[in-house]
Amino acid sequence: MQRIFAWTFLLIPVLFSSCAKKVPEPEFRPVQLHWNLAEGEDESQMPRKDDCVILLTGRLMGEAPVQASTVGELSYEVTYRRSPENAKIVEFEGICADLSIMERPECRWKATCDEDLNIVVKFHNGD
Repeated sequence: MQRIFAWTFLLIPVLFSSCAKKVPEPEFRPVQLHWNLAEGEDESQMPRKDDCVILLTGRLMGEAPVQASTVGELSYEVTYRRSPENAKIVEFEGICADLSIMERPECRWKATCDEDLNIVVKFHNGD
């Protein structure tokens, strides 16, 4: 009898997960990122910067404005620095390398990456 209850409790989550609506993964769009250290900054003071760069790159490819873009391949100039409020946070600011499309919503963004590698990306267009 205990085995029947044990199998039932194991089977129920499997049934629910198989019936759950699956959200499709975003189609990652290629982006080119040209990294620029902000003037006066010291990269050795940003020990998690490389991890942040890797995670941010993947995150940008899946962001809604990038996904919705009709530009063939987006290329960004990205400046990075330590946050003036918290030196453990790395700030990134990206703008489209092609200045002729600067008015597009996908052409300006800012992102932060904290010491736990939590990334926040916000797109804006001069707002």
